[in-house]
Amino acid sequence: MAAKKQDYSSICKDIEQGHFAPVYLLHGEESYFLDHITDLLIDNVLTEDEKDFNLTQFYGADVTSIGDIVSACRRYPMMAERQLVLFREIQAYDNRSQQLDNLSLYIKQPLESTVFVMICKTKPLGGKLPKLVSDSGGVVFESKKIRDYELANVVEPYIKEKGLKIDAKALRILCESIGSDLSRMFHEIEKLRLTLKGTTITTEDVTTHIGISKDFNAWELQSAVGAKDFLKVEMIRRYFAANPKASPMVMTLSALFGFFTNLMLAHYCQNKTVNGLMADLKISYPLAKDLTVALKNYNGWKTMEVVSILRDYDARCKGARDVTLSDAEALQELLYKIMH
Repeated sequence: MAAKKQDYSSICKDIEQGHFAPVYLLHGEESYFLDHITDLLIDNVLTEDEKDFNLTQFYGADVTSIGDIVSACRRYPMMAERQLVLFREIQAYDNRSQQLDNLSLYIKQPLESTVFVMICKTKPLGGKLPKLVSDSGGVVFESKKIRDYELANVVEPYIKEKGLKIDAKALRILCESIGSDLSRMFHEIEKLRLTLKGTTITTEDVTTHIGISKDFNAWELQSAVGAKDFLKVEMIRRYFAANPKASPMVMTLSALFGFFTNLMLAHYCQNKTVNGLMADLKISYPLAKDLTVALKNYNGWKTMEVVSILRDYDARCKGARDVTLSDAEALQELLYKIMH
C-alpha cells in the first residue's frame, strides 16, 4: 500500500475533506503543527455526540502495556462509522524502545474503522516505526523546529491564508519580537485580524496591538547602532531606561547579538549587496539593508570585538559575572563600547 502525501498542507486538506489514513505518526520538535493536526482529526473524524464513546486517549507516562492500546484499536466503533485512538506523548513511554515494536502487527493490518494517531513531541523518531507506518499506507509527519531565519517564510503564508497582507517592516518586527513560538505567533496574528480595519497589517498595527513601541524597540536600536546614528541610539536608550519592560536587557542583547553575528557573516560574503546578503544569509530585506549600512561602519575586526563584548554582557545578565550595574547602566556602557 502506497504512503499518503506527508507535507503539512496536504495532510490538513485531506483531513478537512474527510480522507483519513488508518495510522498517523506525528513527531518532531515543533509542537504547534502536531497539535493542529491532532485537533483537526478530533474535530473531523467524529461528531461531538460520537466522541463520548469513540474517542480514546492514552498518555505515554501512564501506559503500562502496549497491548492495551492495540486492544483499543481493535474495538469496533459504537453508533459511529469510525473511532479515534490517540497515543499522546509517546516520548514519555518508558519501554518504548522495546515494546513499540509490538505495534507493528496492528500497523501492518489496521482496522478500517479505527483512526490511530501516535504523537511524539521530541526530536524526530528513529528506528523502524516511521518506515513501518509509511510502508503500511499510514501518514508520517515530522514537525521540524522553525529557525529564526525561516520564521518569516512560515508567518507570511499563514497571514495570506487568512486573507491578509503584511508590510515588510511589520513582518520583521512581528517575527523578531515574538520569535519562533508559533502558538503565540498565530494567536497574536488572530488578535490582529480581529482588530484590523483593512486587509494589510502595518507596523502601526503590530506596535499598537502587540505592545511594542513603533520607534523605540530592540530592532530599531540594532538598526541605529549599525548606522552609528548616535542621536537615535541615545533616544532609544533613554526610553528603555524609563520603560524597563519595553525591552528587557536579555531581549536587547539577543537582538544585538543576532545582528552582529549576521554582520560578521556578511563580511565573508562575496556579494555584499542587499540581494546578495538576502540570498547568502537567508535573511529578510530590511535586515539585509541594515547590514549593508553597518558594513561601512564596522570592519571585520571591530565586528568580532563587538560579538565578544556582547557575550560578556550576556554572561553578566545571566549572573555569571560579579557586577553591580543596573540594566540601564549596563546598556549605556555596552552601547558606548560598541560604537567607539
